[in-house]
Amino acid sequence: MVETRMVEDPEFRNEVELTQALRQGLRELEKRGEIAPLLSPRRAFWSLPRVAWAASLATIALGAASFLFFSRPDPAAPGVVTESLQFAQTRGPGFEPDVTWRQPPAPQMVELRFDVGLEPAASYAVRIERAAGEDFAQVAVATAATSRDGEAVLISNADAFPPGDYRLTLTPLGSAGDQAPIRYRLRVIRY
Repeated sequence: MVETRMVEDPEFRNEVELTQALRQGLRELEKRGEIAPLLSPRRAFWSLPRVAWAASLATIALGAASFLFFSRPDPAAPGVVTESLQFAQTRGPGFEPDVTWRQPPAPQMVELRFDVGLEPAASYAVRIERAAGEDFAQVAVATAATSRDGEAVLISNADAFPPGDYRLTLTPLGSAGDQAPIRYRLRVIRY
């Protein structure tokens, strides 16, 4: 039946001859030993399990060390904020501080963040007063800008706050100048 079809169909005959030639060529390559290397699986250097694990662990360790080394601020560098104090409005009798802060032993910059309510002004005049007995003496006046999240932010040198009790009064500037001043209390203690 196959022979009849090969005689009648020239295309089928060509395919059978081509298949026979291909088989003969593969047998010849096998005799020379050239087929075995083509059929064996290749193992790349990175496919070895121990090498792959070691490379992965080394990459993770290097990444973590780089992150820790480069993300740590240098407290001695000028202008680097190393601490942030968060003030929220609280109302209590007497002089209970809104924030108690332990002053660092080394000079650094400190960020003071004030929650000024739902409708913050663009900026605030900040009057800093230190307790002197029953009264307060003005220490400094500064300007605090309002951040995108609605907090008034003031960055200062920590040395400006020697240990003691402070009253910080924020007065809105500009179009919100008719709003009442907001008072916060700070207690600084030695490190």
